[in-house]
Amino acid sequence: MPKIIGLQKLDVFNPSSTYLLLISPEKIPHLALVYKGDYYSLTHKKAIVGEAFQPYFNFLKRANRKMVFIEIMDAINDPQTVFKSYSKADRDKTTCLFPIKDCLLPESKADFVYELIPDLYLAGKIKSAFHVNLQDNLTDLGDFNLSVYPKNAIFSYIESLNEKYVKRQ
Repeated sequence: MPKIIGLQKLDVFNPSSTYLLLISPEKIPHLALVYKGDYYSLTHKKAIVGEAFQPYFNFLKRANRKMVFIEIMDAINDPQTVFKSYSKADRDKTTCLFPIKDCLLPESKADFVYELIPDLYLAGKIKSAFHVNLQDNLTDLGDFNLSVYPKNAIFSYIESLNEKYVKRQ
């Protein structure tokens, strides 16, 4: 089973670091990139490119969302350029993983975050891992076992978000 090794509780967020962020990692996680204190994400509505991360972080903490921060070593591809090349996640082919992979490890053949993370470990790109509100989901060794799910579950989830969003308008 794919896992994230040795998570520590996030006490201090380092705004100069690069993080792969998994939001609600105990389910089908939403992925984002935090780069130099800015937030990058591909949602079912739009691409979020270089917005201040702190307001998102404050909201996620207030909502008691579970999060994993994987600190990335080495240079990455420019997130501004990468995320601007995407319009939104869709129900047929594009997920939040695509721009993340393009930034962190474009040569990876991963179709899921549970495939990308082992590739990042093999490439020596993971410096450390932190969590927020995830203590009950960690193993005795402090590891987190990633959920494995089929691709149609991702697209079904994106479709449900689209339907929910349409009903709100």
